[in-house]
Amino acid sequence: MLQQTLKSIGLTEGEIKIYLALLELGSSSIGKIIQKSKVSGSKTYEVLDRLAHKGLISHLIKNNVKYFEASSPERILDYLEEKQDQIEAEKQDIQNIIPELILKQKHAKKAEAKIFSGWEGIKTANEDIIQTLSKGEEWLSMGLTQQPESWEIHFTNRQKIRAHKGIIHKHLLNIKYKELYQKRKSLPFTQFRFLPKEFEMPTSTEIYANKVLIFILLQENPLAIMIENQHVAESFRKYFEHMWRTARK
Repeated sequence: MLQQTLKSIGLTEGEIKIYLALLELGSSSIGKIIQKSKVSGSKTYEVLDRLAHKGLISHLIKNNVKYFEASSPERILDYLEEKQDQIEAEKQDIQNIIPELILKQKHAKKAEAKIFSGWEGIKTANEDIIQTLSKGEEWLSMGLTQQPESWEIHFTNRQKIRAHKGIIHKHLLNIKYKELYQKRKSLPFTQFRFLPKEFEMPTSTEIYANKVLIFILLQENPLAIMIENQHVAESFRKYFEHMWRTARK
């Protein structure tokens, strides 16, 4: 537990061994540190330098012999605060260069198809719709059938974010799935029409911007296929609009 906690704050295995050894030994020469910590002599000085840089040990010289001593364990809290300050500074640096990185990405050739697998992949793909669209733009959905309750809760919460952004959602839903309609019908910018029972399928097709996203909602191995192509998106959009005009309100 002790070593695992120290490892979780960024100390290496060697640093942990030597720091714990020094806590028990007190002020010690290099020989005793090697013997107690079981860290090889060739690495011990390097590890001691890193610990000193982190403020976790100090040293003094007596009779031309260097002795090392662990700082108070409370110094670890100071080390964590300094580490947090450094992370915040690095975070700010990254935020400053993100526009430049995005600009570089825009010039790169993008793949026209991507595959997202597993539940986390499904969530990532769905999030792309919300992040891509802006207020007043349309998200068109076809299909969908019964899904695990945990999935439904997650997607309903994301639909609330979508509605808050002012993104219009038109959903062609299987008539058997009216329970979902009841949960989402009051969300702003949300429209439903219904497909016959015979159209039930374990897939959902999402059309937005220049993308088509096909969810294959199998509980054991969910999958999403994203096609990024303006012509493909327009053809699916035309098919959706035809279905929308004939679907039951």
